[in-house]
Amino acid sequence: MRQRRSQLRERRHKSAVPTVALVGYTNAGKTTLFNMLTGGEAVASDALFVTLDPLVRRVRLPDRRELLVSDTVGFIDRLPHSLVAAFRATLEEVAGADLLLHVIDVASPDRERHMDAVLAVLAEVDADRVPIVEVFNKCDLLDAAARARLVALYPGAITVSALSGDGRDELISALESRLALDTVTVTFELDPDDEAERARIAQLYRVGRILRHVATDGHVTIEAEVPRRLLDRLRPAARAS
Repeated sequence: MRQRRSQLRERRHKSAVPTVALVGYTNAGKTTLFNMLTGGEAVASDALFVTLDPLVRRVRLPDRRELLVSDTVGFIDRLPHSLVAAFRATLEEVAGADLLLHVIDVASPDRERHMDAVLAVLAEVDADRVPIVEVFNKCDLLDAAARARLVALYPGAITVSALSGDGRDELISALESRLALDTVTVTFELDPDDEAERARIAQLYRVGRILRHVATDGHVTIEAEVPRRLLDRLRPAARAS
């Protein structure tokens, strides 16, 4: 399983589509949030370890970029080393992500302890260096005053109700912002009659934010914001703007 997962991650890395992994304490609502983001119908349950093999689906953002969203096993407090080993294939999916969404059950009386437990497991699987966004789920269970206090206590966190869809647009905007933090604007001169360059145009629309597309005299000029990590792959046809 580790070998198969490694091959799948390498394939996704080559496709240059960023991966967002959902992490959180068990029963925090990760799978429901996964379904909200992807439009999927993954099984959500209160039982432990329902999500064993990571579910990965492609999501298209409003600005046409694509990302992969991965649902992972629910964490528990003081996760035994034997279970960490058993779920290694699942947890390695987290360490290889570009961004983590830490899904938190806002209504749980043990919220702080659950948050600490998740961070401890992330550190154990070397995923604590991956950028993370806190997503407080089940906010439909809070009144307006409690929700305002939560936002004040955790500035930068996102409040949602995965069940009702409340907060989805704000979460999508946060994904767009965080995944675009390390971008550079470049201009591409491409020949649409060349098969390889047609593939590069398609890749640009998949991984970048297109600012300008002009076709003249059999050539295409595209100005786009692209992840800096992809510049070497795209550089033969690019110049900095």
